[in-house]
Amino acid sequence: MTKRSVIVFGDLPIATKTVMFLQTLPDVEIGVVVGNEKPHNNDPWQDVPLLADYCAQQGLQRYTMDELTQQFRAGELTLGLSCRFSKIIKEELIDRFQNGIINTHGGLLPEFGGLYSANHTILQNSPVGGGTIHYIDAGIDTGKIIRRCEFPVTKDDTAYTVFQKTQAALLEGLKAVIPEALERRFEGISHEEFVNKGYKTCYYKKGTLEENRIVDLDTMTPEELERHVRAFDFPGYEPAYLLDSNGKKLYLRYHY
Repeated sequence: MTKRSVIVFGDLPIATKTVMFLQTLPDVEIGVVVGNEKPHNNDPWQDVPLLADYCAQQGLQRYTMDELTQQFRAGELTLGLSCRFSKIIKEELIDRFQNGIINTHGGLLPEFGGLYSANHTILQNSPVGGGTIHYIDAGIDTGKIIRRCEFPVTKDDTAYTVFQKTQAALLEGLKAVIPEALERRFEGISHEEFVNKGYKTCYYKKGTLEENRIVDLDTMTPEELERHVRAFDFPGYEPAYLLDSNGKKLYLRYHY
């Protein structure tokens, strides 16, 4: 059997776990593109090395995106897997993959495109959280959807727990998708089809999160206050806060 060439784009343990899964499959030749050698790591697998470190341990072939574009012809590579990759993949490189490049987006599409999906999932009081496995195209978070990896959001979930549950759900979804994606390109479902079925569509930029970080005790209900605190409870990042009479920030943390 001819080997299927797969390139994993990533930085974090979810990308490492994806490579580990590929290593269990027959006739798969793995290459790696690392976007960031030392990324900020909040993945749920703290015992799993970063992708750059795992590549060094395993002696895996590393490329830059320019090298892939220069060394391979259109359709010569089998499949690309973008696992929370920190850089934009251009259309010229996408064309090098016969079965396309599949992305793991950290929110449910089309409702939570863009940034900080875990935070916005709680801010919007969504009953479900999750991530989306979709094809990369020339846009941002616009490619056809292969699989929505959903889970229920509980009243005690914070942005951090939603984020961690999302990564685990995406990894399991990716494992389910990869074997078939190696053989063919999925048809996928367009965002428009989801909108026609009643799903909302939204794209969140950085500023749309920051404007919600401050809370107001005079205008918010207790439920709204608690939800905002949970939405910004994420280790390593500024939590929700209120301002005292002197304009000093008073930070708020959520406790179960």
